[in-house]
Amino acid sequence: MTAKHFKDFADLYGKGFRPYVGEIMPDAYDCLHCPDRRKAYWIARWPILHCFGCSRRCTPRTPEGFQLVLPERGTRTNVQYDISPEEMLRSKALLRVDEAAYCLNLSHRHVYTLAADGRLTKHKDKPFRVTAESVIEEMKRVDW
Repeated sequence: MTAKHFKDFADLYGKGFRPYVGEIMPDAYDCLHCPDRRKAYWIARWPILHCFGCSRRCTPRTPEGFQLVLPERGTRTNVQYDISPEEMLRSKALLRVDEAAYCLNLSHRHVYTLAADGRLTKHKDKPFRVTAESVIEEMKRVDW
């Protein structure tokens, strides 16, 4: 692998691409006119795939012929907690900003905004905490 390939690989890895571990149908290689399937080394951020096996750096237009691989539990990036949001809300009365953001699937800034708007009940003393009940109520606000 050349220095340029290594830099490209590192850039893609930083963007969330990971080694592809699924099975690939032979037809997929035929469509790409791959000169040597044994050298193929695929990285993916589904549905985008890149091959680092040769200098051609193939990128198929569609993931057709590539097995869909589901992420394994605990291998996702940026996961801070081993418990589900429901378990967290049952076990704690007051949540930090990052915990409330995790439960609501929002940014930290949005949690502060919801608290300022009165949609989340915050504790009077510092450090900043919001009640689990207010987070549960906010989770129930769904526009059907």
